[in-house]
Amino acid sequence: MLDVFPPPIEEELKLLAPFLISFLVFLAMGVPVALAMGGAALAYAFLSSGISPTLLVQTTFAGMASFPLLAIPLFILAGNLMNEGGITDDLVNFSRQLVGHIPGGLGLTTIVACAIFASISGSAVATAVAIGTVMLPAMRRAGYDDETSSALTVTASCVGPIIPPSIPFIIYGVIAQVSIGALFIAGIIPGLLLGLCLMIYMVIVARRRGYPREPRAPIGSILAGTVRALPSLAMPVIILGGIWGGIFTPTEAAGVAVVYAFIVGFLVYRRLKLNRLFALFLKSGVESAVVMLLLGLSEPFAWVVAVEQVPLKAMDALASLSSSPVVFLILANVFLLLVGIALETAPALTIVTPVLVPLAERMGIDPVHFGVIVCFNLVLGLITPPVGGVLFSVCGITGLSLERLSRGIWIPFLIAVAVLMAVTFVPALSTFLPRLLLSH
Repeated sequence: MLDVFPPPIEEELKLLAPFLISFLVFLAMGVPVALAMGGAALAYAFLSSGISPTLLVQTTFAGMASFPLLAIPLFILAGNLMNEGGITDDLVNFSRQLVGHIPGGLGLTTIVACAIFASISGSAVATAVAIGTVMLPAMRRAGYDDETSSALTVTASCVGPIIPPSIPFIIYGVIAQVSIGALFIAGIIPGLLLGLCLMIYMVIVARRRGYPREPRAPIGSILAGTVRALPSLAMPVIILGGIWGGIFTPTEAAGVAVVYAFIVGFLVYRRLKLNRLFALFLKSGVESAVVMLLLGLSEPFAWVVAVEQVPLKAMDALASLSSSPVVFLILANVFLLLVGIALETAPALTIVTPVLVPLAERMGIDPVHFGVIVCFNLVLGLITPPVGGVLFSVCGITGLSLERLSRGIWIPFLIAVAVLMAVTFVPALSTFLPRLLLSH
């Protein structure tokens, strides 16, 4: 039998017992992940000699005092402003005119609309709710079965955290000290590839089941719809173009996105009302506070992980199994998929990134490429029970039971996993654009 942990390493791992047990006990008690991480670090400090709890408090505040992290509340606010500005109907009509005439046109419309909306909001849950509210009833009226249409919407919404702007990429970039601009650009091809594969699946299903197609829209109608949707379509272009051109950093791009979202919603679409701004600021503040508290309390957790040399011990343990990068990537994918099923994306990122990134670097894996793999894996957890936030959102819209939707999700989920495997073992899918656009 293979001795994974030799005696010296096994002896050293015992030093982690109070820390890990405390963390697991807090999770079992239903304590939020952020507080569980902070509580475990505090328990470690009390049980270890020579460590002052004040150091953990300082570490917590230092973890939040990061300029790149300003992008998170700003992108959240920009997405809420655009949502409130009423862009959903225009995006759906634009997508419908483009692909509605193809077999399964309403399903394709859902995928295209999710991809565009996701590039504005950056949130899978927001995308599923906004697009699903409009498209799911339309597909039901057209004769689409609820399981197929709901599963398609759920999976298509996962494009959101993969293509820019992406809050998971910001979190990963800050923790792993990787260029957030490079991560944003690296997610473009994987996100579009996922959308394309889902579209092929939808066309095949539509032809087999005889789903209706819509009349081809005249050129004039397409042009009018494009003009109407153009202000919304321009937002991701401005963000990526500014980063690529060196005009502003990703954090500054988030500020530009807020100003642009306000101008478009208030002056162009004229659906954003001034009396709604306070409620939007409050909502964005609460959503930002949740993420920032998590990131802050993850710092003392990561500090303990570093002090106890968990990455080094994990490297030694992995080296005893195999030194192959391929084996590491396979094991990492399996591990991340399981973590994503059990935890939400943001807390999972704060836990696994400090441990896995040093391992990947030792294996010679590009940290940008590995960042796409990590975020892609954890995002898929949003569409799997028991804690899939997107699943519950779509169930609420359709009235479909979680059991029925969980049964219908597996084919789109396996398609997403196949795309993930392609991204994992063909690094150029995620590294080509950053090297091409950011090499100057």
